[in-house]
Amino acid sequence: MKRTILVTLLLLISMVSLTACFRTSADELFSLPRVSEEYLRLQAHINVIESTGAVLSPPNRGPNRQAVQLHDLNSDGVSEVIAFFSDPTDSTLKIYIFKLVGDEYVVADVIEGVGTEFESIRFVDLDGDGSIELVVGWQMGTVLRYMSIFSTTGFQHRLLVSGEEFSEIAIYDMTQDGTDDVVLFMLSPQDGAGSAKIFSMMPDGEIVRQDSRLSVGVDNISRISTSRLIDNVPAVFVESDGRFEHGSMVTDIFAMNDGNFTNISLNTDTQISDHTVRHRMSSSEVNRDGILKTPVLRRLIAQSETEYYAIDWYSFASDGSYNLMITTYHNTFDEWFFILPFDWREKVSVRRDDSIPGERTIIFSYFFEVEDDQHLDFLRIFKLSGAGALERAERDNRQLLLVDGSNAYAFEFLAPPDIGITFNEEMIRANFRLIYSDWVSLRG
Repeated sequence: MKRTILVTLLLLISMVSLTACFRTSADELFSLPRVSEEYLRLQAHINVIESTGAVLSPPNRGPNRQAVQLHDLNSDGVSEVIAFFSDPTDSTLKIYIFKLVGDEYVVADVIEGVGTEFESIRFVDLDGDGSIELVVGWQMGTVLRYMSIFSTTGFQHRLLVSGEEFSEIAIYDMTQDGTDDVVLFMLSPQDGAGSAKIFSMMPDGEIVRQDSRLSVGVDNISRISTSRLIDNVPAVFVESDGRFEHGSMVTDIFAMNDGNFTNISLNTDTQISDHTVRHRMSSSEVNRDGILKTPVLRRLIAQSETEYYAIDWYSFASDGSYNLMITTYHNTFDEWFFILPFDWREKVSVRRDDSIPGERTIIFSYFFEVEDDQHLDFLRIFKLSGAGALERAERDNRQLLLVDGSNAYAFEFLAPPDIGITFNEEMIRANFRLIYSDWVSLRG
């Protein structure tokens, strides 16, 4: 175990080049690395700590999960060593901060807490003064998590926020002051009324807290994303599973509205973000414009008993208003999607034709409501696989869209472009995309 610690420390310290003397001779280049005196003394400190019964205890979640980490806590260009220990006998957790003084690491500070393990650690400059605050998640058993925030100024830690119970943590500059804020989310399985809190640090070191709430009925937070709204206000998007009348997933969107930390998507009458309730599909920057959009499924006009859906993607503003930004049809079986022009809305139906081996096809049809619900096929999009896929993609009236590995994608017009909706070769090519792997699949 101690050898592992030493190797870990050797790798960490070498990454920040704390020892600057290197020789360039062939003998030196091919000789075994020598452990520095600084290392050995640091290892000695760790040995002493472990002799008391403490064990190295890495955080189990979050972005920083090493038992021994390097971070410059005072912006002087030299990284401190931060080591995490637990004492299984009394549920004591300790964070040791070692700083380099001359050629030796010394214990600069020790932060103590209570728990079974460290849940997470985040290093954040909350007030922009160059001194790093530690956002620490403490785990108690398998369920309970508590957050504390510590100042490390002068290596004399000061408790800024104590014992805030939470389920998830997000770090983001919500107040647009150039420094990050800490946002906590806490589920309440008993009454289904989860809460949200933001902690912002003022230039004088004061912590300001504001509270909001999650949609009623949330059971589990599945994903947290940070992005901007259509009025360029930063927001946190919380996607959760739950029990809702029209779906099993909801997105709560938190932003600052007139200086107040607000769930801007929440319907205050129902206490649910009704407009974002849906069956499972994650929010996405579907057209990669830097603005996260929330999907709402809309059933397309049917040609048969099989149901097909378009996805309307909405973006929100900080006042809670929302706009339809884009509509897509997702063919997750064949791993592509198509941006539907707005003049196709309520006028287009879809059906699948896989009758020819190696050719999977979606057919778009124009719907003539006034003529006995007639459907006129006007566009066919193919995914072709197997032998001769590329050749078949350019056969007859087909036009190649793209090649992806052994698969080829193509399209074919089945009607003239004057039937009452917009379609042409340039638009088809511009609106056809492959599905990004980070999206949650939607079948149907």
